[in-house]
Amino acid sequence: MAYQSFEIARLRAQQEAIDKQLAEVKERETRQVLIEMVAKMREYGISLNELMGRKPGAQPDEPSAKYRDPVSGLTWSGRGRTPGWIAGKDRNEFLIDRHPAARPDVQPALFSERQ
Repeated sequence: MAYQSFEIARLRAQQEAIDKQLAEVKERETRQVLIEMVAKMREYGISLNELMGRKPGAQPDEPSAKYRDPVSGLTWSGRGRTPGWIAGKDRNEFLIDRHPAARPDVQPALFSERQ
């Protein structure tokens, strides 16, 4: 192991603590923004189909998606350019029927009537 001064070790520990704080704050802010977006959608009567640019009453194109990124929820059909989140990795790990939608604990809570 390479020599590491006490000061460098202390600064690295501080950096790790700050990185953890940043991640926690970003997660809280993201959740708050999602809650505000859902509230505005309800206020203005905007459906998920409209938000996604689909005609009212249209069904989502889920059958064409074969792979899902468990972190972001992005999907890929397996055709065309390979997305960065799956490139060079075992595609079987990203099959849709093997993983639930991204952030399942957050999504139902956001769209429930009680806030």
